[in-house]
Amino acid sequence: MSISPISSITRSATRLDGEPLNILTFPTHERYETGLCKTGHNFYAYRAEGIKDWNSDYAELPSNYCLLDPTLEAKQIPLHLDFDLVLSQNKFGQFQFAKTISDMLHLPLVSLEHTLPMPEWDLSTREGLKQMRGDINIFISNYSINQWGWDSRNNTFVIHHGVDTNLFKPSGLERENHMLSVVNDWINRDWCCGFYSWQRITQNLPNRVIGDTPGLSEPAPSIEKLVEEYASSRIFLNTSTISPVPTSLLEAMACECAIVSTSTCMIPEIIEHGVNGFISNDEQELREYLVTLLNDENLAIEMGKRARQTVLEDFSEKKFVQTWENIFNKASECFFKG
Repeated sequence: MSISPISSITRSATRLDGEPLNILTFPTHERYETGLCKTGHNFYAYRAEGIKDWNSDYAELPSNYCLLDPTLEAKQIPLHLDFDLVLSQNKFGQFQFAKTISDMLHLPLVSLEHTLPMPEWDLSTREGLKQMRGDINIFISNYSINQWGWDSRNNTFVIHHGVDTNLFKPSGLERENHMLSVVNDWINRDWCCGFYSWQRITQNLPNRVIGDTPGLSEPAPSIEKLVEEYASSRIFLNTSTISPVPTSLLEAMACECAIVSTSTCMIPEIIEHGVNGFISNDEQELREYLVTLLNDENLAIEMGKRARQTVLEDFSEKKFVQTWENIFNKASECFFKG
């Protein structure tokens, strides 16, 4: 398929102020992309084998997010539309598709990376992945940039997660005296989510698990039901080991759960131990914090309130949307240079 760069240049030059951009992307994280859609732009998701699909159990499809037809393969891209940019959301399968498409359509490429490099990767693997660069590169934390050993330059930015605190909020429901965990495919992802650690920490303690993990738990049937789970639980327990910051942790904080978490990655930058939560990498200590909160409702309430205040100040959806709006506008002004 041969596309002239003229259309990309013309589109960039003639686009009206305030006109929604047309962004070609890939299904990745449903609730994260729901936040992206609040920029008001139009998203078209390329689908193919090896790329996860949208799961409506986690979030309904926004009206400005269109799933393309994977049976059409490369022809699924609607060439009658004038696209403004391509958004890749990981280097593990998406970037290769995204780079090919951006070159073919002569469009700027924004590369977003949610994850961290695997500990077992050798230097050559890490260096190879660091060459996967977009015209603009986004990470979800400074911790992530450091772990990737990324040369920041002037086209790399950090955008923290944003939580819809009008949706994820305390509801006045009576809180059950148990600890809640929200994780998908937990057993298979023990290496990064700490399933077996969770088993040891919570043995004989009251707990509840939400998430798509066969044989263990099921996902909440709707976002509203998920919010109810957070809002009716006294404690939220996170046992992640390799995740810059789990979205579920921030959602639980927004709902005023008292937080007990591993002290990994970016989490110590968010949770001040003993103030807006308890953090440790010692399983016995984590268990003791859980017991303390199970036995002290007032302490749990106070920590939960401080946790929500942290989200309001540092992880607001308004800030998230405004920052992405600036990035999309910046990327759309990149002309094809041949």
